[in-house]
Amino acid sequence: MNTEIIKFIHEDGPNYQALVSLAGWFYSNPVIPARLGAPISTKPGDIWLVAKEGDKPSGCCVITLHKNGAAKLHGLYVAPYEADNALYLALVHRASEEVAAAQGKLIRHTTMPKFAGWMTQDGWKPGQSRGKYITFEKEL
Repeated sequence: MNTEIIKFIHEDGPNYQALVSLAGWFYSNPVIPARLGAPISTKPGDIWLVAKEGDKPSGCCVITLHKNGAAKLHGLYVAPYEADNALYLALVHRASEEVAAAQGKLIRHTTMPKFAGWMTQDGWKPGQSRGKYITFEKEL
């Protein structure tokens, strides 16, 4: 089955309702924040990428764009949440493309070391360690 990645902008209206109906499971499931180390958060203007296989969501992430040209990639979750899931890299790569298309210059993402291979493969540089997490960044 093919995986489709759909872009949403967090805003009021029918598109937001479509986002909630598709990705609601990810941010309402109590297991996911425990795995990510923080709840999935969003605010108006954020870009959501939701992956689905058929009608079933299989992953998501949130991109927050900042006025200084930097962006934060957060709430990235794929099912199963394992290092061998290629969907993780697909979402990371697509997030970089979305930030570049929005004229962003830098993107940061804090994740678990088990995903470091995907991050460095896609041109991300490791930075600070934060407990059991590492922050990566990529210049665009």
